[in-house]
Amino acid sequence: MTDDIAIALAKLLLGLAVFVMLGYLGKFYDKRIAGVLLTFPILNSIGILTGGDPLAVADSIYAVVVFNGLILFFMIGFCARLTALDGASPNIKLVARIAVWMAIWAVCAPLITAFRENLPGIAGILLIQIAIAAVAVLVVWTPPHAAGNGNAPPRLSAGQHLRALITLWGDRSGVLRMALFVLCCVALFVVAQFGNAKWLGMFSAVPLPGLFAIATLSVMNAQEDFNLMRDSVLIGPIGVNLFNWLYAQFVARLPAAGHGALGLIALVAMLIADATLIFWIVPRMSATLDRVRQ
Repeated sequence: MTDDIAIALAKLLLGLAVFVMLGYLGKFYDKRIAGVLLTFPILNSIGILTGGDPLAVADSIYAVVVFNGLILFFMIGFCARLTALDGASPNIKLVARIAVWMAIWAVCAPLITAFRENLPGIAGILLIQIAIAAVAVLVVWTPPHAAGNGNAPPRLSAGQHLRALITLWGDRSGVLRMALFVLCCVALFVVAQFGNAKWLGMFSAVPLPGLFAIATLSVMNAQEDFNLMRDSVLIGPIGVNLFNWLYAQFVARLPAAGHGALGLIALVAMLIADATLIFWIVPRMSATLDRVRQ
């Protein structure tokens, strides 16, 4: 029981940290990096580590991750249209947008999980993801403005970034939004306790930080800036499923003794490597695609 509580607390803190950082990146830093990170696999990988059968949990996640990318993509494009709520406060709009898109996810994701056996394996799913991402980039990639697209990261010191982060989340609205995220996470963790590895995988794949980040940014950012996240959001799930497959293979081969500690150390190292690669490659990819579109 104590171990379960500790794992749930770790998921909660990590998920909250991802939500806070996504909000900051999407508001003040590189929006295309934020787009790729919307599906960052922290909750996925903890589900793989703690689910009892890592390969079964990972297998149940792959197809849901494809759907996560699509729902985040369409949420960026249509959340304001589905829930315009003219005259409502930003926080009311945020709650309404979360409710609508979580409801859509809650209907579709269980269907994907229920029919998982009829869907392709990891190789087929990766090919589908690559095709979807390529089509999306060709269709919606935002052409650079005459004076640049405003996506270049600001040249700030670490201290200045920290102060900006505190300013963004330290007021009453920021605290309220974090509290709402925590409440949704707790509800999700309670529901996830009922089910086998297949369904645990589905709940581990809920893109809650990404959904909250998009809903939050939708009431803070201009749609033009918001669209920059849509440019890259479908690229993220490709890396997520590669990460999930690699991590599940590693966890499945861990000895029983020290399974949790070794798995956690490897997870932290792999997440750091994954984030570093994203921060290195996305700006270069964006610059290349901007030149092509220009």
